[in-house]
Amino acid sequence: MEADEDEQERARQAALNQALRRDVNERRLESSDGAEIDFVCECSDPSCEEVVSLTLGECEFIRRVPTRLVVRPGHADPETERVVMEEPGRFQVVEKFGLGGDVVEHLDPRGVNRRGESS
Repeated sequence: MEADEDEQERARQAALNQALRRDVNERRLESSDGAEIDFVCECSDPSCEEVVSLTLGECEFIRRVPTRLVVRPGHADPETERVVMEEPGRFQVVEKFGLGGDVVEHLDPRGVNRRGESS
């Protein structure tokens, strides 16, 4: 039972880190005036410092679903997320599931849980 609890805690912590990165990227998006925005990779590796360049349209498309995050190719964690879209050589869109999905959805900066607004 303890191993299961440890696994859940790791999944929760990874999702919290990913939600924090998403918040950073949302601030970058709000202050951007360019056609492309450089996002920090929203993968579950807390030491990752890679950048993903997206267009405004790509950002808006990805953010329509609160459990979706953008990562560098190869940075998806198959135990807690599935790749739902890929722009080869540029980025992958992953969808969190399970406890991690619940965490990132709850912490969605565009969602009702964070700002009192619906997206």
